[in-house]
Order: sequence, then C-alpha cells, then structure tokens
Amino acid sequence: MTRLPPSPSARPPFFQRLGARLALMVAVAMLPLGFLGLLQSQAANTEARQRSVLAIMDETTRAAAPEIRLIQHAQVTAATLALTVVDRLDENARCRQLMKAIAKQNPALSLVAYVPLSGKMTCSSVDKDFDFSQSERFKKIAAFDHPGFSVNPKGAVSGVSVLGVTHPVYDDGGTRIGFIYISMPHKTLAEVNNTLPATSSADPLALVTFDAEGTVLTSSVGLDEAAANIPSNTTLKDLANGTARTFSARSLEGESRIFSVVPMADGLFLLGSWGQADSLMLLGHDISPYIFPMLMWLSAMLMALLGAETLVARHMRRLGAAMTGFAGGDRKQAALSLAGSPAEIKELGRSYEVLTETILHDEAELENILRQKEILLREVHHRTGNSLQLIASIMRIHMRQEQSSTVRSILEGLHDRVMALATVHIGLYQTAGQNDVRMDALFAGVIRQISGMGKAAGNKPKIETDFEPIQLIPDQAVPLALLLTELLAGMAASEAYVNPIEVSLKRIDLGQKARLHIKGPAVIGTAVADQPTPTVIGAQLVRGFAQQIGGKVSVAHTAQAVDVTVDFPIREGYVPVLPEISAA
Repeated sequence: MTRLPPSPSARPPFFQRLGARLALMVAVAMLPLGFLGLLQSQAANTEARQRSVLAIMDETTRAAAPEIRLIQHAQVTAATLALTVVDRLDENARCRQLMKAIAKQNPALSLVAYVPLSGKMTCSSVDKDFDFSQSERFKKIAAFDHPGFSVNPKGAVSGVSVLGVTHPVYDDGGTRIGFIYISMPHKTLAEVNNTLPATSSADPLALVTFDAEGTVLTSSVGLDEAAANIPSNTTLKDLANGTARTFSARSLEGESRIFSVVPMADGLFLLGSWGQADSLMLLGHDISPYIFPMLMWLSAMLMALLGAETLVARHMRRLGAAMTGFAGGDRKQAALSLAGSPAEIKELGRSYEVLTETILHDEAELENILRQKEILLREVHHRTGNSLQLIASIMRIHMRQEQSSTVRSILEGLHDRVMALATVHIGLYQTAGQNDVRMDALFAGVIRQISGMGKAAGNKPKIETDFEPIQLIPDQAVPLALLLTELLAGMAASEAYVNPIEVSLKRIDLGQKARLHIKGPAVIGTAVADQPTPTVIGAQLVRGFAQQIGGKVSVAHTAQAVDVTVDFPIREGYVPVLPEISAA
C-alpha cells in the first residue's frame, strides 16, 4: 500500500502563520483609527504646548516680579530726580538732603547721586565726594543720552557688585549736564525675590535680567554663573530684539532646557531658564505624544495574534500533527483533544475521526485481500513447481526406456530445462509476497539443481560462484534464472578444460546495471543453421531470455572454453517483451 509522505515537521515561517496574517489584517484595518489617534494626539500636544508656553512665561514673570518691581521703581525714581534735581544744583546741601531722603525711603538702594559730566560727584546720599572723571566706566555711562543700566562688579562707594540705573539730566535750555545714578547691590536684588511667598511648586533654574545691548544686569544664580544659563544657539542681544517667546534649547553647559524671554519696560528684559522633562527623542523629534496611539495599535495586533493562536492556530496544529502522523503511517488511535476550540474546528475534528476510522477499516480489508493473494500466489508457484517436477520425472522415465542416444540427449536437455524452471518456481514460492527476489539465493538453488542432475559422476561440473546480494523484480528474475540454467546445461565437464565453471553476478555503472558472467567448457551456437541441435537451440534461448530482461549478450570463444557476459539494467516494474523463438 502506498503511503503519503509526511509533511515537514518544521513550523512554517512566522509571517505565513494564521495569527501573523490575522494580526496584519487587523493592523491594516486599524490604520485609519491609528492616524486619527495620531492627529488627535498631535492637536492635543500642540494645545498643551501653547498652554505650557503661556504658563512658563507667567511663572517666569511671577518669579522675578519683586526684582523687576524694584528695578522699575529705581527707573521711575531716577526719572523723577532728573526733573527735580535741577532746581537744587545751586545749593549742594539741599541736593544732598534730597538724595538722602530718597535713599532712606528705599533701603535697597546703596547710592542715589547726581553725577555731572565733569565726573566730580558732590551731590549724593553719602557724605563723600568722588571724582570719576578718569574712570572708563564713567565715560561710557556719560556717553548715554538715554536712560540705561550699568553693572559694576565692585562699586566705588559700596565696594560690592551693584546694578546701576542711570537717567540723563537736562538744564532749562535742554542741554545735558549730567545724569542721575542709582545703584542697587546684586545681593539685595537676589534676596528681594524671597520676600514673597511662592505661588507655584515649580521654580526656574535661573532668572537673568539684561538690557537691549545684551548686558547681564542681574542673575539669580550670580553673575559668574549667568553665562552658563543662557541658550547656546543665540545671544542676549538677539533675544532683546524679539518679542516675548518660549523655546527649547541647550544651555552652554549642554543641558536641554526651556527658556522664556519676557520684555520689560524701558529696555529691560527678563530671561527664565527652566528644566525640561525627559522625553523620548527620535531623529531630533519628541515622539512622546505618539507613544499611546502606537501602543494601542500594537496592542490590537497582539490581541489579534493571541486570539488566532488561542482559538484557531493551536487546535489546527494539533489536528495537523494528527493528520501528518496518520499520513506517515502512525495508526495509533490517540485521542484527539480539541477542548475549548470553536465549533467549526470541533466539527472538522469529528470529520477527521470518521475519515481515519474509514481508512483503517479499508486498510484492514486490503491487508486481508493482500494476504489471501500472497497465499494464492505461493500456492500457484508451489503447484507449478510440483507439476514441472512431475513432468521432469515422466521425461526421465522416457529417457531410461529410449534406445536412441540422440533422442535421449534431447530429452536430457529438456529434462534439465524443466527442472531448472521448477527450481525457479520453488524459489518464487519461498519469496511470495515480496516485491523483489534475492538473486544470490535463487541462483544458489538453480546451481544446486544443475549440479545434482542425473548425469554420470564424471560429467558433473564443478561450479564456483561470486554473487552480490542483488534484488530483482520477478519479471527479470525468472528469465535471468532460465538464462543461467540454459548456459550451465551446456557446460558439461571436459577433459580439455580442467578449471571449474565460474559464475558471478555483480553490479556495474554505479548500481544502475548488473552483469552476469559465466566461463566454462562449452560450444554455443556453432552448429549449422539448418541442423537444430541442442547447442543452437540453447543459443537462441539465451538471446531470447536476454531480450526479456533488456540485456546484451557477449560471447567469447577459445579452444577450450567459452566466456559469456550478459549486461542488463536493474529496473523497477519492468514489463518485458516476449520474443518469438524461431525453430531454425
């Protein structure tokens, strides 16, 4: 019975499985929803970013409000003094009294003074006169024809780092004659921010005020550390030329921060430096808002994959394994458990069970028929062999009673052929039911039959064999055995040839062909054509048998022996063409 080859045991590639394909289909179906989710996330992210920008700007202004109010108050004070001080310049005592009164009202001010363009300061809130005419800082401030700011790491009066607020002073004729100078220690500016309670849990990392020229006026982390909290990709002067805005950039220290720039009045600008929350970056873009839609999309694929695996794939693999094993010859009736599977798969499992039961029943019937056929074939071979042996016995009786030596010789040759054929059938009887016949065993029986034929003791040849275990189908085995019989029957012992008869059967051409070789005393096919002697008839039979097996006969004669070689292909299911043997 021909069995189906089992399918490969290796699992198919992932993308060829049901779960993967179902997950891919779900992913494609979810794409519109995924794009919609991405757009909504992007819109929500944009709105949140705008709100965050406004919140950061508000928090920046709130955090620096006390300091900004103090600086703005100093600007207003300087502008007021620039208008009122002109009437008191003639009386130095009254001028000093005014400056001291202003300084007393504002403890955060370290110096309130009028400085003429000559640089000799005599009207101030301190009882000292100073000459700034040789100071480069004074020359720079004196050149201002507008309100401004200055930073002095070490003030001449206070001896500490101060922020100076200046305002030009004009006489009645409109000529600039000097300027009002108000200084505030940076330490006082830093402390004033702590006088108000915090209204938010978030505080900036640094607050920096600067003027339109980009000069740092104050810093909540100190003037020395102010530069490290400025964006690395721009300058303060560039920031002063723009409007209020919030942006992300890296500081000079390489940290990613959020910067907020808020313009204040009269050329005063505020820069807030805020820490930035860690976010997922890909190719320079923040992908954090898109994580949730992507996770939803991937979770849908995963659920489709798990659903296909749980509901279908694992049950189909179990059913497929049972089918593969059954197709490969496994006939064990193992219970096929499909518990928890869908109704369609359970129905398929029941159909499989019915199918296997039907096949097993049919196979059992076929095996019974095949066994009966083998028994019948063995009986046919057995009865044929017995019948041929009976015919041979009858022929031997006639041989004993025949007076003519010629007739006895013909009967003896026929007797040998019949006995050889009987030997072949007996060998086939022993191998009935097999697809192939072991030629070494069959040839051994033929040679024993030939050696034990009823000839005189002196006429019995000695035979040496060399057989490889070659298996042939019966359609080739029978003609080949008869061919061997015919050759051996014509090789009686001879005084001129003392060597034993050599018989061999070996594979050639990489096992695709076989070669039967016989060497011994004989004269094959040398009689006259019009005299049908046994020798001529034997040669015709040899060629006929060789034709049946698809072989080629080569005969080489010498004075004492003949060398016969038969090459033939080893075939499966070979159907021979029966030749017509002429009587010539």
